[in-house]
Amino acid sequence: MKRSMGLAEWILVGGVLLVLGIVLAALLPERLWSRQDVPQPSGMGQVGSHAQWHPADQQGVRMIPVAAPRTPPDGGTGASGLVMLQQAPTMTFSGKVQQISEQPQSDGQLHLWLTAANGAETRISVGPGWFLKYLGCPLAHDVAVDGVGFSYEKGGARPLIYAKRIRINGRLCQLRNDEGFALWSNKLR
Repeated sequence: MKRSMGLAEWILVGGVLLVLGIVLAALLPERLWSRQDVPQPSGMGQVGSHAQWHPADQQGVRMIPVAAPRTPPDGGTGASGLVMLQQAPTMTFSGKVQQISEQPQSDGQLHLWLTAANGAETRISVGPGWFLKYLGCPLAHDVAVDGVGFSYEKGGARPLIYAKRIRINGRLCQLRNDEGFALWSNKLR
């Protein structure tokens, strides 16, 4: 005896076929969905543009550019839109500590004012006092220090130097990594 399918069974089979069709359509390559033979209004198909429909006139399409390619400063040899980063220049410093100042707005970082043998004054951002104590590198007035650091300022007679390494009374203390990130910061983890 042959039995015909009921309405509920037809709905179930139709639903399964619909889901399978959607899954297959999603798996097809994108190039199968683009139609090259359809004429487009002027301005359509431009790279870096966005179409905007106007409610009053659904036939017209207005193009609004959303991004323009950037050429690198070297005249076009780099990848478009990428900005090349440069490492901050390293500077050496040495002198006697004339002043120690804590900068509360900068996570309690200590700043030093050094006087070199020739009388030149240099300002150094060292790091938080608790980190220096942890490293066993205590700072004091009239102590001779030297080291290497980074300067992020362009120009200026006396730029602020962020100490990478500092030697205090012969003890070498590493404060920042090669990229200038503070070793006391939890952002490196």
